Amino acid sequence: MTDPAEANVLLDALRRRIHAGGEGDSRALLDPSALTEADLLLQVSTTPDGTSPVEVVHAVAVLRALRFLSGAGEEERFVALRLLTEVRLASPELVADGMFAALGAGFDDGLALLGADLLGQARTHPDADVLNRAVGLLEDAARATPEGSGNLAARLSNLGLAYRMRAERFGTDELDRAVSTGAQAVSVCPLEASDRPGCLANFADSLHARFERLGHLEDLEWAVSAHTAAVEAAPDEHPLRATVLGKLGAALTARFLAEASVDDIDVAVALCEQAASAATPGDPFYAQNHTNLGIARAVRATLANARGDIEGAVAACREAVAATVPGDPSAVIRWQNLAATLHDRFELLGARDDLDGATAASRHALRGQALLADDPVSLAVLLSNASSILRVRGDIEDDGDDLDLAADTARRAVELSPPGHPSRANRVRNYATALLSRFDHRHRMSGRADTGDLTLAITALSQAAEEALEHPNRAGDLSTLGLVLLRRFEHDGHPSDLQEAVRVCEEAVAALPRRHPALAGAALNLGSVLRARFDVEGDGDAAATAVEAWKSGAGSTGSPVRLRLACARQWAEFAAQRGAWDSAAEGYGQACALLPLVAWRGLSRSDQEHGLMRQAPVASEAAAVGLATRDAEGALRHLEQGRTVLWNQHLDLRDHTSSLRTLAPQLAQNLDEVRRALDEVNSATASTSHRT
Repeated sequence: MTDPAEANVLLDALRRRIHAGGEGDSRALLDPSALTEADLLLQVSTTPDGTSPVEVVHAVAVLRALRFLSGAGEEERFVALRLLTEVRLASPELVADGMFAALGAGFDDGLALLGADLLGQARTHPDADVLNRAVGLLEDAARATPEGSGNLAARLSNLGLAYRMRAERFGTDELDRAVSTGAQAVSVCPLEASDRPGCLANFADSLHARFERLGHLEDLEWAVSAHTAAVEAAPDEHPLRATVLGKLGAALTARFLAEASVDDIDVAVALCEQAASAATPGDPFYAQNHTNLGIARAVRATLANARGDIEGAVAACREAVAATVPGDPSAVIRWQNLAATLHDRFELLGARDDLDGATAASRHALRGQALLADDPVSLAVLLSNASSILRVRGDIEDDGDDLDLAADTARRAVELSPPGHPSRANRVRNYATALLSRFDHRHRMSGRADTGDLTLAITALSQAAEEALEHPNRAGDLSTLGLVLLRRFEHDGHPSDLQEAVRVCEEAVAALPRRHPALAGAALNLGSVLRARFDVEGDGDAAATAVEAWKSGAGSTGSPVRLRLACARQWAEFAAQRGAWDSAAEGYGQACALLPLVAWRGLSRSDQEHGLMRQAPVASEAAAVGLATRDAEGALRHLEQGRTVLWNQHLDLRDHTSSLRTLAPQLAQNLDEVRRALDEVNSATASTSHRT
């Protein structure tokens, strides 16, 4: 609060100290009470809008400068330089060049220092004024820096970073300026300079940001090259080593998503792990390094159906959220990254808690979407991921509100993605799938539904497939398109829809490698459209090809178990319907063999039971087919397989350990301890689940 009388007294006292110091009395300057008086003077003279009279700031600046010249330490020099620069900006006549020179600096140094301070504040401050002022100061500093100065590269690099931040956060058209300024910084930075890794990384980040907005793959390739150069320029002891490793990992993850090079994602995970392990809490890039790791591991988990990767992805994204400073604009995206990894883990492992957690995290992120109103790239990611999560939950719970919101958010994500953008195809597929789910829900609720949603989905998917002829995820677009065409054929009966559905589904399956995680889903859709052709036309070749498609999907070990089991059930049921009992028996055998994977030990007991309940008819239908083929022993075996999935898991934990105890006593003891812990958990779960 302003107190003019006290301020005048303190200002006079401060001026007397300065005069005494000028006369050679360093004790008057270095006395600890001098700083106490200076701080109190600023406090009592600061107005409600946060400003202080220029004469007050000038006096404090001179005091700090004289303290530095009297040997008080380097920190005094930087404080004095900041304050003198602020005074020079407000009243140039009060600060001559000689005052900067006395500190071994120039006005350009003060501008750069203030600009860098504000740029650091802008990282976690949503106010546009902070970033705008940082840009202005950094522009002035760059203009004032002499050609050939060793400081020019770092100042240009900071300016490029500021342009990029403003473009990303507030939607300004400055990405080209960010790239060109970053390139200029790299060009004037000596090869052996300690600033070079930072200059290269900032330049690469601007290229990556321009790729994310416009989708030009050459920008991403240049970004990977620049990040690689940054890593090569940063030795192990360099303070930016962990940061540039993580940035290169993030760029390689993006390139994998755009071009599907398996080598990229493996290297990306390794680099992001190094970066995350090297960073410490409090490091400004600690949260970002963990975010990069979470995304990379989640992407690899969906590629290889890897449980270890998805567990690590969730843990890394949780750590990133926990480490994010309150008010940081990045919090919205980090919450959404956590939601996406929880959703991925639900898709891979089936734990319902993960779907609930993903929904809660996604809704948390959606509440902050206003912060991304001017950031189309981040907003599109947020909306697309949220729509996928809402659709899955809407499907499971048959919740029309979730499905309406899923379709709306997916549509907005597509609208924010320019044609030709590598991410557009996935977002279109999300939108089409949400529309299909909404159509199915409305049809179940009323017995009839308008096919408008299906037509919208078909138009969007057809356009996406046309635009992305070489995109690695095009097979997914085609397979989804086939499913939507089949649904419209079932509703309206137009033969052309069925013919086109068969064509695009066949093309989708043919485009996928044998162990691709999407193969089972594509095979499931192909079998479904071929079955429809058989039902309509009685085409025996279509029936045989449908069974072969489902058989390949059931055996696709790289695909999620729920899709493999769906293929096996469709195969077996269709074969039984046609009286092909041997084929039906084989299909049901595959389905029964997959039941333990539906209820794998990593799930909670309730999730295991829920998963098995959804497959409840499998064992009895398999037994019925066994009786039809006069295989009573096989029928009994299938009944036991379905009845004892959880009991067999319990017995597996009771296996005798005498042989293990002989070979590895410590390992046997560890196993006993794990058994006891599991028994305690199961006992607690059982007692809790029966409370009323």
